[in-house]
Amino acid sequence: MIEILKKSLNYLFLTTLVSAIFAPIMISILYKFNQVSGIKKTKMGDDKGDNTLFMKIMKTNLTNGTPNMGGILIWIIVPLMILLLIPITPLIKVFLIGFVLFGFWGFIDVVIFTNGFKHNEKIRAFQETFEWRIAKLSFSILLNVGVMYLLYKTGEFTFFSLANILTINITPIILVLISIIGQFAIYSAELTDGADGLMIGIFTIINLAFIFLLLIQGKYDFIPILSIILGVQIIDLYFNIPPARFWNGGPGAMPLGFTMFFIALVTNNIIPYFLMSSITWLIMFSSAIQMFSMKFFKKRVFKIAPIHHHFQANGWPQYKVTMRFWLFAICSCILGVYVGLL
Repeated sequence: MIEILKKSLNYLFLTTLVSAIFAPIMISILYKFNQVSGIKKTKMGDDKGDNTLFMKIMKTNLTNGTPNMGGILIWIIVPLMILLLIPITPLIKVFLIGFVLFGFWGFIDVVIFTNGFKHNEKIRAFQETFEWRIAKLSFSILLNVGVMYLLYKTGEFTFFSLANILTINITPIILVLISIIGQFAIYSAELTDGADGLMIGIFTIINLAFIFLLLIQGKYDFIPILSIILGVQIIDLYFNIPPARFWNGGPGAMPLGFTMFFIALVTNNIIPYFLMSSITWLIMFSSAIQMFSMKFFKKRVFKIAPIHHHFQANGWPQYKVTMRFWLFAICSCILGVYVGLL
């Protein structure tokens, strides 16, 4: 344990340094290529309303022009440091493929669908529709099916267990089911990236909890990787503290969501994972409830979704929402670690 901890701390310090050098360069490049937020008034898909409340919550008069692809820091530095520092086993190879793939999908999503059409009102309105979101989700699930198939083909993932009680063998149906759940894990991370410091703070807390849990369990294979990610998260959080110098967007949120689910899966820590990340799932379910209610009943359940924006609409300052959600994540991570040690 001591040796793996020393090695992981070395990786943490080195990655933090590399990230600190890379981040300001990345920010200047994002400004140069105009990869910045430009939220404008848009009709809300099938709804007759618009996004005026969202613009008020986001304080677009102050925040428009903020780089919205800062997650490139995570997407680029993490795989690079893993390739330089860690022996590549079949499991780690599949992990890297998934990490890079979902980071790339998040990159395309922001560059093309968000920034590319930010001046096209019709396209922006279409992107708010139920059908568009389902289409994007379906495509992402297919990507995850491919990654989970590669994981199965390694021969090191033929079953997984739930709380060391129920063992589930991997069949084609189970593989597809895992892929769907895993994609919702990724989507929940992306939706959590909706306030300065919210997503990156929550996933830093989850990362620390996972490192502690895996150390105690004696499952050391992914601790160096989590340490590398932690080094990037420290610098990311520094630049994401209000007022954020950049927003992460899909290139950062999607790989982090994928990481935690993947590591939970291959280390048989699925139940602890769901407890640790429960706040992100709550955020996702609030968005899903709102979307289905608006689509089929034409009624809002929340003033605005996801739920962190609902609290903002009720008068909570953004920092209050962020810090209380961090506190919720700390409590759920403590519970997740406890369950993982039973």
